Amino acid sequence: MGYRWIYSITVRTLLLVGGVVLVTLGIVYGKGGLLVAGLLLCAASIFIFRKMQQQLREKSWLMLEAIRNRDYSFRLPVYGFSGGERVLQDTLNRFGGLMSEQKQLMEQRERFYEQILSSVTSGIIVLDESMKVVQTNPAAARLLGLPVLSTLQQLERYGAEVSHVFRSLGAGERCNIQLSTSKGEVQLLVRASVMQLGERKVRILALNDIRNELDEKELDSWIKLTRVLTHEIMNSIAPISSLSETFLKRKDVVGTPLYDGIRAIHETSVGLISFVDSYRKFSSLQKPSPEPFYLLDLLRQIEGLTLVPDNIILSLQVEPAELMLYADPNLIRQVLINLIKNAVQAIGSEKGRIHVRAYSSADEHVFVYVSNDGPAIPEVEAEQIFVPFFTTRSEGSGIGLSLSRQIMKLSGGSISLLRPGTNGWNTTFVLEFE
Repeated sequence: MGYRWIYSITVRTLLLVGGVVLVTLGIVYGKGGLLVAGLLLCAASIFIFRKMQQQLREKSWLMLEAIRNRDYSFRLPVYGFSGGERVLQDTLNRFGGLMSEQKQLMEQRERFYEQILSSVTSGIIVLDESMKVVQTNPAAARLLGLPVLSTLQQLERYGAEVSHVFRSLGAGERCNIQLSTSKGEVQLLVRASVMQLGERKVRILALNDIRNELDEKELDSWIKLTRVLTHEIMNSIAPISSLSETFLKRKDVVGTPLYDGIRAIHETSVGLISFVDSYRKFSSLQKPSPEPFYLLDLLRQIEGLTLVPDNIILSLQVEPAELMLYADPNLIRQVLINLIKNAVQAIGSEKGRIHVRAYSSADEHVFVYVSNDGPAIPEVEAEQIFVPFFTTRSEGSGIGLSLSRQIMKLSGGSISLLRPGTNGWNTTFVLEFE
């Protein structure tokens, strides 16, 4: 190949020189045969030159087509050519190499941006002008309660209004939407922006779960309020309890009509102290000490506590059986015990079932569903069950579920109440561990 260009130049030069010589001799000596032979040699030289030019154009066109189709591995041979032809093909090869480097750089950037999108907690949905989903991240599907989001038609399960909002939201606009997913109630803040991407315009929707933020602020407010109230009440009640106990021991009080009244004051103050002390637990929860543990082992320990009477069947379903959690097992045990106790109280003396199901999702989140077939919680009460001190039972303290929510928050997870009838159960609480 290194001598091809020398060979091609030599052949064309010899043909051209030979043709010119023969034409000259034919004219000088009047030999028609020499003239015709010379003309044929000149024509052959011109034909070979034009053929090589045509081949160069075809190869250049093929390379440009390859670049247009994003195939940057195509190369033109530079050996066997001379002068401008070789410079041109070498330039095209350099251009192809430069485009190949740019393609690799763009692919690296795309992988980098995709990794960022996969890591953020905000949901991102990119729509083209025809409202087709161009790109999305796992957080968007998780917030919308879907395994994967590929079309806006999937949102019609929540009603036509949701998909209409996604289609009609203009650049710079925002709105709140509330969804009832299989993982509980979700309140989303949706913000839209528009940008030009090449020759097309795309719409970028950013989704954020503001319900968790509101719950966290509400929980923090309750904790602060509880700390203040318990401090003030304890400061006021403690002296009353101490003084009444002292008076009950005095000889001039024992056996007199004052004794019964002072005893009532003392018992009431002691009961109030115990009552306030239970609230103090809500505002001074111990810091979690997370460690890995098998969830099925923890559930079997709870099953052995005989919390469930004979009229209720407790079933456990953990997939896989070796499913592990990284959290504080003592705190998680307390949450599960609270939920099972609530289920037992809801079912009462009737025959019923409590079902605990746990599994790990594709994004490695662990979900624990605690369901029962007792009477469903009324919608009005369902909105208040996580509010501290809210209870519908006369003997209840109203801190069980609010304490469970605080434990899940400290454990980096969440607790939600699903709508009645979800998965065929009247009442279902779901714990999510991220």
